[in-house]
Amino acid sequence: MKRIRYIFHFIVFLFGSIIYAQEKPMDDLGNVSDEFQESYFEALKQRGIENYDKAIELLVNCNSINPNNASVHFELGKNYYEIDQYALAEKSLEKANSLKPNNQWILEEQYLLYFAQSKSDKVEEVLLKLVQLKPKYQDMLIKHYIKTRKYDNALKVLNTLEATSGANKEHHKLRHQAYTFSRKYKEYANYLSNKIDSKSARETDYTNLIIVYSKLKQNDKGFETAKRYQETFPNSDYPYLSLYKFYLSKNNIPEAINALHRVSNSNSLQQQEKFKVANDFFQYAKKKPEYIPELEKVIKVFPHQTLITQLASIYQENNNEKATHLIASSEQANSNNFQDLKLLTDILLKGNKYLDALKTSEKALELYPAQAVLYLQQAKAYQAINKAKNALESLELGIDYIIDNPSLESNFYSQMAKAYKSLNDLKNEQKYLQKAKKANPKS
Repeated sequence: MKRIRYIFHFIVFLFGSIIYAQEKPMDDLGNVSDEFQESYFEALKQRGIENYDKAIELLVNCNSINPNNASVHFELGKNYYEIDQYALAEKSLEKANSLKPNNQWILEEQYLLYFAQSKSDKVEEVLLKLVQLKPKYQDMLIKHYIKTRKYDNALKVLNTLEATSGANKEHHKLRHQAYTFSRKYKEYANYLSNKIDSKSARETDYTNLIIVYSKLKQNDKGFETAKRYQETFPNSDYPYLSLYKFYLSKNNIPEAINALHRVSNSNSLQQQEKFKVANDFFQYAKKKPEYIPELEKVIKVFPHQTLITQLASIYQENNNEKATHLIASSEQANSNNFQDLKLLTDILLKGNKYLDALKTSEKALELYPAQAVLYLQQAKAYQAINKAKNALESLELGIDYIIDNPSLESNFYSQMAKAYKSLNDLKNEQKYLQKAKKANPKS
């Protein structure tokens, strides 16, 4: 519990940009007796070794000697807080604050105490006082307003900050949250448009405005913003993430393909961003096969495993040789992904590359021994090289892993019948043909 509380303190003050001064904040005890000083500093020592109960006992003694010492009540509040005595902590800190009004260190402890108890109104009250002492607390106040859904208040503080000292990266992020969480899309669009018109916009401002126009269903404005973005930042690849989609929606395929290749060849875009565009075009090309060659170009510069698998699955239907070459020459050949291994084995079987199929199925079963379909593929490979007994062994092992899959079960029995036929066991051949039919009567 102690460790968690220290982590909590660290996070709150780190992200709130609070920086403690080097000197101790509440060490001015005033004119006090030796007994008071001895008890007080021993209390600090006991707190340092996490003996909070003893520290409280010593501070209570100090309070009996001098009941109006702000430092004593401040330390009492901190110790009560450590043992989860929140009511007593609150009372002590309020007393300290009444003796030393608007003291930064007392207010910070009050903030932590109220924050820990989710007392939003009290947190806001303390933050407003802290802002008067140190403007750096404004970021914490903005975050509090956003957390408590007081978005207009957050935007008001942000506007003041931007007008007086400019906005930093964190302020842009907070403004984005305030506008989007409150769904003030029209106001946000006006703000971003004005920034762009004033030539003070960053790349993220263009991106955010495109998103906002999408929320407002103003796609034409979004398209114009994307084109303006590209003109303003001609060396950036990011505008093409949006331009691709706009061109495709307007059936301007040449420009969409140009954007696709700009994205695929980018060294600055994230893999996920590149995949999203390429995969979207893949879905389009499935319906327009004449554009499949464009995907081949994409894969040469962006060899994403999922894209290669999807493209190979298309070629598998009418050009198994090409599918085999595509898979075998790519990262898929060394992949440990279940779908990749399953697809590769299937392609190799259809391409009559049975030994390669057997090798791949063995690798797949080492990684995924509970996948019934892999045993079926292995059995087909064995059967193709006239090893019917090995095929039966694979099928008998794999059938136990079938769960609620009549079609797969029927395939297993059909392969068993085929193996028994190879062994001239006509009785078992007929037996398993009947089982296949019974397992999946609709087949």
